[in-house]
Amino acid sequence: MLDTILKKTKNIFKTMWQDFKKFITANPQYLLCSIVYYVIASFLMGGVFVSFFIALVAYVLSLVIAFTPLGEKILRFFEGVRRIETNREREYLFPIFQEVYTRAREHSPELGRIQPCIIDKMTVNACALGKHTIAVTKGAIETFNEDELKAIMAHEIAHILYGDTMARLYITIGNGFFTAFVLVSKAFLFMAEWIEMVASKSKSSFSFAWVIIVLVKAIFMLILLVTQFLMKLVLSVSSRRSEFRADEYAFELGYGESLVQAFYLIEKLQLGGTATIAQRMTREHPRITSRIERIETLLEEESAV
Repeated sequence: MLDTILKKTKNIFKTMWQDFKKFITANPQYLLCSIVYYVIASFLMGGVFVSFFIALVAYVLSLVIAFTPLGEKILRFFEGVRRIETNREREYLFPIFQEVYTRAREHSPELGRIQPCIIDKMTVNACALGKHTIAVTKGAIETFNEDELKAIMAHEIAHILYGDTMARLYITIGNGFFTAFVLVSKAFLFMAEWIEMVASKSKSSFSFAWVIIVLVKAIFMLILLVTQFLMKLVLSVSSRRSEFRADEYAFELGYGESLVQAFYLIEKLQLGGTATIAQRMTREHPRITSRIERIETLLEEESAV
């Protein structure tokens, strides 16, 4: 029994390390951003050797959680993802998914096990999570026809195939848990410094020291916020490229026309509105019209051959 548990644990960590190494090798910009983020966070936690060591341990643990199956389960919980449960859901969605999955496996034999799931929201959306999950919202099921759903599923399967979903685990779980740890640690450190000054300093020196600490902390927080924005900017560029690549994969599987029709529906449902410059710079998805243009161009080139 113990040997079986140890063997499973070893396999989990071996797979986790392989996934992490593959992800970082393909996306070195994430590692660079994280190093900068880690250094700044360590200074926020005190800037001494102990704070650097504690921050490193916390960051490693956060990434371990992210790249093990637990990370995917946590993400599914946060996103409200559930498995297909009712007979009506099974009878409608399973055949749609199975056709796409079979075609994807023929095209990409290295593709692993994938489970189709549902999100109980009426927004029109779909997502891929971790290594084994794609999910469509109830709104998408009600809005798209079967062919359009197949195209959307093909797009999401591509995100898993190309490892794009690892980025979300890396950012949401890995960086998210680490950020929460840093903020909690900073709050306790700030409180401890305040109590120490109240207990040991005179009123005049206390006031001066307190102002200095507040200013230093504020500067580091500002640097941290700027770093987070720059990280988001870099990562959003990578994310938009991944969306184009997933669109092209759906086209390669033969769902180009259906994907275009699905995008036209999404465009019609979008209410528009004016986005700020920052929002345009950091959005994770390209404009829907630019995605339509790329696929229509591919369809025209295919028909011209």
